[in-house]
Amino acid sequence: MNARSAVLAQALAALTGLVVAVTATPAAAESVSGLRVMVNPAAAPRGTLPEALRARLEAIAGTTLAVASTTRTGALELALPAPVEAGEAQRLSKLLRQDRAVLWAQPARSAGVSKSATIPPRFDAPGRGLMIRLADGVTEDWSALAPRFAALIGMPIAAERKVGNVWLASIAVAQKPAALAAMAQALQQDPAVMYADPVRRMLAQTVPNDPFFAFQWSLTDPVAGVNASAAWDVQRGSAGITVAVIDTGILPHPDLAGRVLPGYDFVIDAERARDGNGRDPDPRDEGDWLLDGDCGGFPAMDSFFHGLFVSGLIAANTDNGTGIAGMDWAARILPVRALAKCGGTDADVFEGMLWASGVAIAGVPPNPNPARVVNMSLGGFGACSQAVQEAVDDALAQGAVVVASAGNESFDVENFSPANCGGVITVGATGNTGDRTGYSNYGRGVTLSAPGGDGDTEASLIVSTYAEGATTPGDPAYAIAAGTSFSAPLVSGTVSLMLARNPTLTAGRVQSILEGTTREFPLGTACRAGGICGAGLLDAGAAVASTPPFSAVVPPNAIPVLEYYSPILDHYFMTASLDEIAYLDVNHPAGFQRTGSVFFGYPSPFLAPPGVHPVCRFYGTGLINSHFFSASPAECQFVAARWPGLWLLELSEAFWIEVPDAFGNCRDGTLPIYRFFNNRQDANHRHTPDLSVRRAMVNRGWVPEGAGGIAFCSPI
Repeated sequence: MNARSAVLAQALAALTGLVVAVTATPAAAESVSGLRVMVNPAAAPRGTLPEALRARLEAIAGTTLAVASTTRTGALELALPAPVEAGEAQRLSKLLRQDRAVLWAQPARSAGVSKSATIPPRFDAPGRGLMIRLADGVTEDWSALAPRFAALIGMPIAAERKVGNVWLASIAVAQKPAALAAMAQALQQDPAVMYADPVRRMLAQTVPNDPFFAFQWSLTDPVAGVNASAAWDVQRGSAGITVAVIDTGILPHPDLAGRVLPGYDFVIDAERARDGNGRDPDPRDEGDWLLDGDCGGFPAMDSFFHGLFVSGLIAANTDNGTGIAGMDWAARILPVRALAKCGGTDADVFEGMLWASGVAIAGVPPNPNPARVVNMSLGGFGACSQAVQEAVDDALAQGAVVVASAGNESFDVENFSPANCGGVITVGATGNTGDRTGYSNYGRGVTLSAPGGDGDTEASLIVSTYAEGATTPGDPAYAIAAGTSFSAPLVSGTVSLMLARNPTLTAGRVQSILEGTTREFPLGTACRAGGICGAGLLDAGAAVASTPPFSAVVPPNAIPVLEYYSPILDHYFMTASLDEIAYLDVNHPAGFQRTGSVFFGYPSPFLAPPGVHPVCRFYGTGLINSHFFSASPAECQFVAARWPGLWLLELSEAFWIEVPDAFGNCRDGTLPIYRFFNNRQDANHRHTPDLSVRRAMVNRGWVPEGAGGIAFCSPI
């Protein structure tokens, strides 16, 4: 056993008593008096609950729901008629998550840290940063605001930059986290401030060991594994799904060849970044090694190329005769660097989350590949920052699913962010016996558990992609390690398979399927007895099989409209014709292939609801070589009259479909289909129900068209 193995063994041995204590004391019955619900801002303004939506949610839950208050980020605190047990509150939350107007729902819990919790030393370093969102309508004049805020906190404060709606500010003298949090609380008393958060330290959630190659019990073991083979029998992934890994960055590795997208480095501190600058378009992992005493007294530590390790668990090339198998055989990794020397800050993580989900960041090129899954194998001590909660809400609103590791401190997870943020799927770690590991955080806030490794041998740890080198990165390799960091990517990979099978799933529906398909923890384990490890053990096979394929769940009387893409022409095309679909699937003219995107229309008005419109289809001749679709009779007539001989009418009724109202709204029970124009001479359009694709097309410079950017309303 080398020095690093010895450190691991000692650390886990020190936690053994805590595991025994948890095993011996099942969680006491808990009473819950309300639910916390975040409504999709597309359905209602933040912090509001229209009467019609309230009535619908009450009908779903089977109980009255009264708005008691709202959080500063706009979540609703809904009071129940009488307190219920925690299990019943979870059931009600699950019911509400099925409604597409609900981003997330959970039993109302304290947003703060438990009063008995002591900050672990590695999270207790002083800091100077604050994240401040000004109240709506406040003039952003920092020459006036800075002295006003300085008087509140007793220290000079300066604005550094704005990210989205949030200002990143710094104080003159570094303060311990508790003092910094008190300053943020003081700022929130000013009516000019919507919310303020301290910038806290974030660390990768791992207990690394030496490089080693071994079999992957975490995927295959019938008791402790995730049943990956059964998942692959149903779905192996889609290249159209992007998984953002917010972590230490990425390195070249043959087992990830062809699977990594251009990412970005959001580590603002050049000294911590070790790349000679701050933010830049190169998310390369430069190593996170420490000398003795660095970062406020940390012991010396070799580099562990954490982001590369996590990425391999999600997307290492599978069935290629080399290395390891990733959970998803086709999804692409978007590396977002937010951790470096001494870890990172939740400000860097917040900025990386926004960019990963496609939000424009000043001074940073737009992300052309917004993520459908955001993996955060990282965490820090404290309540969920309100800025980070808003970033989570924004990601959920555009169709992403956010997965975070529970943390490695053997604490209640309510003390660790972003695992304690609303709407996050929080993952605890189990070992090769199926029980909670000695280091894993626990509690009611854990959604489910997955293998994270325990012990100090290849038979009990997790293996993944790695790089040699004690400081700077060397040759590609493999390593074994343990941590909740490596539980989260197994869930993220499973989620990407689920979204490949049905890209219209909401984050709430994904969570419900994951929870509903978990395996029970083995008899005699702490998790089975205590209710502290979430709904159960991840079963990827059951989760993917329980995901209804969108193309197979055809609404009554409807027909699927499939999308194809040609990389030769950079054109999108769609069709509802079975003959045309069969021809394209066999012959692939101009390289056209299915993208996996699908929505639904009707073959005739007699089989459709009232008010459907026929979709005209034109072909643009010559250099255009493209198709145009519209459900607007006026637009169809205009194209035919304005460009006779250039745009040829191929079909006057390609299919029938509903359209949005004059304000761009689709009725309940239908899904908006967004239309984009490439703004080029070849005049190609794309139609998509996918909100992440919607944001991607905007970031690529395609122009939204139609009422509110919506062309059709698809039945679901």
